[in-house]
Amino acid sequence: MAISLPDRHTTAGSLRRQVEEAPAPRGFRVEIIKGRIVMSPTPSFKHGGIVRRIEQQLLAQLDEGRIAQQMYSIASPIDADDYTSPGLVVVPAAVEDDDGWLLDSDVVDLTVEVASPGNANSDFTDKLEEYASWHIPVYLLVDPRKGDIFVYSDPGNGRYRTTHEARFGEAIELPSPLDDIRIETTGFRRYR
Repeated sequence: MAISLPDRHTTAGSLRRQVEEAPAPRGFRVEIIKGRIVMSPTPSFKHGGIVRRIEQQLLAQLDEGRIAQQMYSIASPIDADDYTSPGLVVVPAAVEDDDGWLLDSDVVDLTVEVASPGNANSDFTDKLEEYASWHIPVYLLVDPRKGDIFVYSDPGNGRYRTTHEARFGEAIELPSPLDDIRIETTGFRRYR
């Protein structure tokens, strides 16, 4: 879906301001990834169910100073316009005291994305590269199309140096800084 923006030259940070000032398209989430406006429709029930299951498991295992939260966005430390809105993040509980809407990437321990049938490429390429470049320690990518799970960690030189793959039904052990956190995936549902 396209949104109309004012016809003017953009400078660093102005694209984000223009997106913020434009009328919000109903039923869509807007992100700016690598200088491009990306709009995603409201997720399916299966997509939301996976995010909910991960969130519940994380909340039961995180210490009191951390939270797992949906609907938070992360600002790029590299580009003044770029930001993403992952399905779920793990951050310090203290962010709830702030008035802003964009997290600094250096407070994020984990991003979770559930690949959508029509926009999985963004999760497997653009967001994978962005989260590594932003030094987010762990990126958990769930793909209900095939029942695959990918845990990316150890960011450096613009990429994740460690990848662990699993299938729906297998348990996942998260790496540092989320050592000792285990995600059971038996309840994850595949797309048809």
